[in-house]
Amino acid sequence: MAGMAASTSTSEGALAERALPRSARPAAIVAAGFLALVVVGALTLKLGSVSLGWDEVFKGLTTDSDPLARNIVWQIRFPRLLDGMLIGAALAVSGALLQGVTRNPLADPTILGVTAAAGLASAIVIVANPQVPQWGIAMACMAGGICGAAILYVVAYRGDVSPVRLALAGVALSALFGAAIVGLLSSSRTFLQTSLGFLAGGLYGSEWRDLRAMLPYLVPGFLGAVLVSGRLNVLALGDDVAAGLGVMTDRTRLAILAVVGILTAAAVATAGLVSFVGLVCPHLARYTVGGDNRVLIPVSALYGALLVSSADLIAKLLISPSELPMGIITAGVGAPFLLYLVRFRG
Repeated sequence: MAGMAASTSTSEGALAERALPRSARPAAIVAAGFLALVVVGALTLKLGSVSLGWDEVFKGLTTDSDPLARNIVWQIRFPRLLDGMLIGAALAVSGALLQGVTRNPLADPTILGVTAAAGLASAIVIVANPQVPQWGIAMACMAGGICGAAILYVVAYRGDVSPVRLALAGVALSALFGAAIVGLLSSSRTFLQTSLGFLAGGLYGSEWRDLRAMLPYLVPGFLGAVLVSGRLNVLALGDDVAAGLGVMTDRTRLAILAVVGILTAAAVATAGLVSFVGLVCPHLARYTVGGDNRVLIPVSALYGALLVSSADLIAKLLISPSELPMGIITAGVGAPFLLYLVRFRG
């Protein structure tokens, strides 16, 4: 008996030793993600068409003693960095919500048409009035994103909302809204010069007013995502089980689509049609921390912030002093990832 007890104790100790690295691994990866985000942020403030020293970056952030550094760092690069982080977080959280509600690993705001709906509303407003202020563009995107989510829900609804119908309807609406955007831009000379940046997605010219225009929508959007995360876990068990546990499945899906519309619209209003962030980041987060949406959603936000800020830095430096649309970089990452999912995980 003593030998068996010793053997059991030894086995339990070995299992505990093996389990410790596994439990520590997600925390270490998330911590590395935070560290990478800090490094990318610091490099974003330092590098660009005008490269600054670290002392100039510090002065630009904290004092007015160096007017040139202050203007470059505080008025241009720092708000652009914050905008990129928030846009990446919004798109990644939207993708996590859509993948959960449709139970489809290929779902994201671009593929399901929410991005295109917000972009169409933005294009209509800008073409109609090129002098529209940023808050007006944000409101138009908000209306477009929510309307796009509502149309997606109505088209997919047939007594209930099937995840398969939701995904198929989203693909069709994305193609329809995308074609409408291209047609609208092609017929407008005033907007044609900036249409490439809008269609590909980018942060050129992003500043503090963009951040102020986004925050009234991002804050309730992120709070809404946190509030629905627990119900999204229940939906993953299937509609019958969720209904048995007291979750109103259709209303929950409608609420999730509304949150997705708000977050996606806020991102589109500033950065245009940035693609694949909502596809890639939730998968990376799921690989890191598992499928619990209460943890998955904030980790997806971290990875989204890191992806967009890194893509924006690369876009600025690749052909400096000119710059590429940031969405080209995210597409270069996301398209091969989508092909990988289709080939090996589909």
